[in-house]
Amino acid sequence: MSHARVPRYNSLIRRGIDDRDLYRRALAQVREPGLQALLAENLHTLDLLIDDLQVQAHASGMTPARHGTLAGSIRSALAEWTAGLSSNRDSAWVRSLARNECALLHRFEKQMAHASRESAHALGVQLSRLHGIHHDMHCLAGTHHA
Repeated sequence: MSHARVPRYNSLIRRGIDDRDLYRRALAQVREPGLQALLAENLHTLDLLIDDLQVQAHASGMTPARHGTLAGSIRSALAEWTAGLSSNRDSAWVRSLARNECALLHRFEKQMAHASRESAHALGVQLSRLHGIHHDMHCLAGTHHA
């Protein structure tokens, strides 16, 4: 497989870890039990996604990323601060999660467009997981993104 066609798994892993950390913060602060259950389910899905990507990275001969990014840490801290100032903390968290999840989804789609058939298939499995999260969060946020 040519190097140009190997997905940048670590970029996706780091972004996934960033989103997972954001979900953990949100889960610790939201109040509505149904929302807590949905966030816990999405958090589990992100755990699976990250684990699978780390396996793919290792199989491609790379050392898998184990940590998120500084930008992700800043986004999480800002989301927590914003939610703390909001009159409806749960809604503020849903909006933040929907925005961040959308960016992860687009990053996956971009990587798939340039991946080999084998890598695109592996990423496609993860993409279907992300579409589920995408749908959940945008329905809750009251937005309709394709």
